[in-house]
Amino acid sequence: MWRAALALAAIGGALVWWMNRDTRWDANSALVAPGSVREPRVGIVIVAIATPSRFDPAFWQQVTGKILDTVVPWPINQFAKIDRGTVLMDPSRPFAQSRFAPTRLASLDGREVDAAGVRWIDRARRGEIEWVEPNDSIPNDTGYFLAFGTPQGMPTVAAKTAAKARFIYHGALENGYLPHGDQTRALARDTLALLKARHPQIVAAGFANVFDKAEKERVVNAVLDRGVDVLVLGSGQPIYSDFEEMRGSYSQIREIVAKWRVQHGNRPVRIAVAPWMATERGFDDVWLDHFAATVPPATAPGQTALGIVSLHGLPASVADRDSWSKRWPAVSARLEPQMAAILKAKGYATVRTATASEAFADSVEDPANKLVSVNELFREARAKRYALAIALPIEFLAENTDTLFAHQALFLNGIAGYRTYAAPPKGIDWSRPYVRRLRDGDTTIIYAGSPGGGAQPRASAVLADAIGRVFPPR
Repeated sequence: MWRAALALAAIGGALVWWMNRDTRWDANSALVAPGSVREPRVGIVIVAIATPSRFDPAFWQQVTGKILDTVVPWPINQFAKIDRGTVLMDPSRPFAQSRFAPTRLASLDGREVDAAGVRWIDRARRGEIEWVEPNDSIPNDTGYFLAFGTPQGMPTVAAKTAAKARFIYHGALENGYLPHGDQTRALARDTLALLKARHPQIVAAGFANVFDKAEKERVVNAVLDRGVDVLVLGSGQPIYSDFEEMRGSYSQIREIVAKWRVQHGNRPVRIAVAPWMATERGFDDVWLDHFAATVPPATAPGQTALGIVSLHGLPASVADRDSWSKRWPAVSARLEPQMAAILKAKGYATVRTATASEAFADSVEDPANKLVSVNELFREARAKRYALAIALPIEFLAENTDTLFAHQALFLNGIAGYRTYAAPPKGIDWSRPYVRRLRDGDTTIIYAGSPGGGAQPRASAVLADAIGRVFPPR
C-alpha cells in the first residue's frame, strides 16, 4: 500500500514539475549588437503596456490571464480560472473591506439588473448574493459581492480585477479618462515615424499592447506580409524585463513568426531585439529635466534632501531570476549622482540618493523585507526630519492605474494628507506632469509623477535612437 502511495506521490510531483516548466523562448538571446541589422527589408514592431483610456474589461481579463498563466503555478492557476458567478459592486462604496448592506449593485457593464431584468439589489435582499472578503495577500484589497451560478463570462478573479478598475479607478477619474493608452500609443506612433524617416529599409512597422495577443497577431502578420527579411523588436517600457518582453511579448511574437513562416513556405525571417530605451543618455535628460523642474529650493540653511529613483518593482522571488534586475542598476547609477547635483544646486546642504521599488516591497508582499520600498524611504525621511523626500518614477512615461491608484496607495501609505485610492483633482492637464505634494511634519513628500504628454515627443526621439542603434551608421 505504501509503495502505491509513494508511486502516486512521485507521479504527481513529476506532473506538477512538467506542467510548471518554463518552455518560453528567452529573447535575451536575440539582443543584437549596434549596426548588425543590414538586411534590405526591415520590419519593426514596438510593444508596450497601453492601459485603455476608457474602461475596457477585456484589457483587465488579459492582464489577469497573463499573471495566471506565467506567475501562478499549475494546478492552482486552473482553479483560479473558474467563473464562479457575476461580480457586483455598490458604485457608492467600491472601497469597502468589510460586509455592509448595499443600496445599489452593478455588474461590470454598469447594469443594475440581471439578464432577466431582475435588480441585483433585490436578489441581494432575497439572500441570493454573497459578500466575498478581501484577499489578505493583496495590499489594499477590497471586497465584492458575487451572484453565484450566474456566469460572468470570464474567470471570477479577472472580473474582480476589472470591477476594481471600473468602479475605483475609472470611476474616480474625471469623465473616466485615463491618459496612459493615448499617450503610450502616441509614443509608439511618433517613434515609428522617426525610424521610417531615418531608415528607408524599414518597409513595415506597427505597435501592439503587450497584453493583447490578438493585436500582436494582427500587427506582426501585417508586418511580415510585407516581405521583411528581419523583424526588429522594441518596447515602450524603459527597461526590459523577462516578465513583460523577453519571455513575454517577444516570446509570443516568435511563435507568431514561426506560424507565419509555415504558412509561407518557411520563408526565413530573423528576429532582432533592439536596445531598451533606458540605455540612451537622452532618457536621462527627459527625467532629470523633470526632476529639476519639480524640486523646490531649500527654505533654510542646513536642510537635508533625499532623491529617490523609483522603480515599478518585481516580487523578490521573481526579481532574483529576471534580467530586469541586471539592467536597472546601470540606469540608477547614472541618475543618482545627477539627481544629487540638482538637489545641491537647489540649496540643500546634505543630500542623499537611493533607488527603491514602488510595488512588491511592502510588508504584505515582502514580509522578509528583502526589498527597499519608496514608502520606507518616505517614512525614514519623515522620521529623520529631512526637509524633502522626492521620488522620480523612471519606468512610467504616462500616468496609469498604478501611478494614480494601486502603487500610490503603497508608497503614500501612512503619509499625512493621503487617503487610500484618493482621486486626482478635477481639471488636470495631462500634457503636464501631475506632481503629488504632501507635507508630513517637517518633511515635504513629493512624487514627481510622469513627465506628462508634453514630454512625449522627446521620449519618442529617445526610443527611436535606442531602436535605431541596430542599423549601421548613416
